[in-house]
Amino acid sequence: MLRTRMVAVLFTDMVGSTTLLSELGASAADELRDRHFAEMRSALAVHHGTEVKTLGDGMMAVFESVTDALACAVTMQQASQQNIRIGLSVGEATVENSDYFGIPVVEASRLCAAADDGQILVADLVRAVVATRDVHRLEPVGELTLKGLPAPTMAWEVGWEPDEDSALRVALADDSALLREGIARALAQEGIDVVFQASDAEELLAGLAGARPHAVVVDVRMPPTHTTEGLDAAERIKADYPQVGVLVLSATLQEEAARRLLAAAPGGVGYLLKDSVGEVAELVSAVRTVASGGSVIAPEIVARLQ
Repeated sequence: MLRTRMVAVLFTDMVGSTTLLSELGASAADELRDRHFAEMRSALAVHHGTEVKTLGDGMMAVFESVTDALACAVTMQQASQQNIRIGLSVGEATVENSDYFGIPVVEASRLCAAADDGQILVADLVRAVVATRDVHRLEPVGELTLKGLPAPTMAWEVGWEPDEDSALRVALADDSALLREGIARALAQEGIDVVFQASDAEELLAGLAGARPHAVVVDVRMPPTHTTEGLDAAERIKADYPQVGVLVLSATLQEEAARRLLAAAPGGVGYLLKDSVGEVAELVSAVRTVASGGSVIAPEIVARLQ
């Protein structure tokens, strides 16, 4: 079924990727491509974007907010270890089978293709939407003739500066140092920055303000009583820092505490059983989902709480 939706559309492309990847060989090329897309997906999580699809060495994403889309474009440039270019437009797009079509899609794609290495080009309507907010420096590029569009497009370049603090930031809390380190290494391989580790709930809550994480991964049972300290901490975090996503990992379901947490925080929260997390990709996806404001609840937990 076709429907229309007002969205900001973003396209990325890795500059010179064909030559670079062919020089690396298949295995190294796959590793570089996976790392690059991990960086892009972490930026999407921070700025509440939705990945639509990958296109070779590029990506298409959509946003409900133009401001979020613009901020994400800057974060992507800051976070990427490769040379990339980005195009961004906004408008009414047609949605079919989770894909998007229409003028803003064509415009964003063509602006991306027209951009130089390290450049972010945006359509004039993007500039008009964010003009009064003074959040990014935009310089006029002039009118560009873009393939597939009936008239020249007025384009603007977004100014940005390198920033080492552009990655998706996560805090971990578990009384098992071995488990914490294992999770930290797995997240780091996916471009996620583990900024803080704690062995108990008290240490986690005390260090949260300084660490400024986008998401927290917390075990349910921690010292001193090894009952529901992690869930209690999760509830506190969502109350005091509602913008921080919380992913709870548990060996068993603590039903009453889980109900309380999920009722208090309908978004930006996850609850998974440790035994059900079979792959690193599943954990990484869950972290990105709660960081972006979504929810991830294991099906067996949903069944028990109904």
